[in-house]
This record gives sequence, C-alpha cells and structure tokens, in this order.
Amino acid sequence: MSRLDLNERYYDYISDLDDNTQKVLKETILTASKAFCISNPNDGETIASEVRSWIDRILETGTFPEEYESLDDVCIALGALYGHSLNISYGWSWEIFGENEEGSMCGVVSPEKNFCNPSFNYIYSILIGSNYGSDVKKENTVLLSYNMMSDIDKKPIHLKYYPIL
Repeated sequence: MSRLDLNERYYDYISDLDDNTQKVLKETILTASKAFCISNPNDGETIASEVRSWIDRILETGTFPEEYESLDDVCIALGALYGHSLNISYGWSWEIFGENEEGSMCGVVSPEKNFCNPSFNYIYSILIGSNYGSDVKKENTVLLSYNMMSDIDKKPIHLKYYPIL
C-alpha cells in the first residue's frame, strides 16, 4: 500500500463561490445578525457563542425569530453565521466542495485547505437531533468546535479538504 500524496483531496469537486452566491451569503449573514440579535457581528467568538445560545433555545423551546418560516431557513441563517465566525476569527474561506458539481455543498475551508466544514449541514444536524453525544442527548457542539478550529491546520492529515463535523 502506498502513502497518499499530500495534495490529494477528499472531495473531487472544489470551486470558489460565484459572485451571486457571495452576494447572497453576505445578505444572509447581515439579515441573520439582525434577526438573531448578534451583539457584535464583527467578532467571531461572540458570533459562535451567541449561535450556540440560539441553538440551545431552539432545541429547548422550538421557537426561532419570526423572520424565518422554517427550521431549514434557520439552519441556513445560523450556518452562515457559524461559517462567518470561522472566517473572521481564523481566516477560513467560503468554497463549494463535493463529489461532483451536482452533489456539492457550500461551507468554509481552513486557510491551508486541509479541512472543510459544511456549516449549514453541521447546524442542521444539531437542530434535527442527529448530533448525539455519549449520553444520547442532542449535543450542541458549536462553541466547542469553534474553539477547536483555531489551530487545526497545524494537525493536517493525508488529504486536503477533509470534512470535519
């Protein structure tokens, strides 16, 4: 068995966001910052902490800001905020990745391109309850994962764009 090339990627399809998607993402982050009353939308740690608090509230009460019609809309908004927190704190960039163009997803990628996080899917997994801990309780790991991302590129594995969370 041969050792994999360090430049080999986990996903076959990688793409930058087009201009329209970038515009929609910025608008989504701005709207979500207001709707979820993010106290400092320019501070990644504040955003991650407040996203975690909102997720706890949604899991406990099932309620979310009236600006959103469905849990899917909430996942997009909170996923955009979570990805934004990684972008402004740690320099993660927004990209598209997947097996192919049709099966791709939007998320954030670490500065050295070693890891990626499909932030919308990550938030969705927490809110629908598929992110369970060892105690079989729904786990809201947003703040924990945010803190873990600070220096994750120092621990690369053998593939680029490796998905985490």
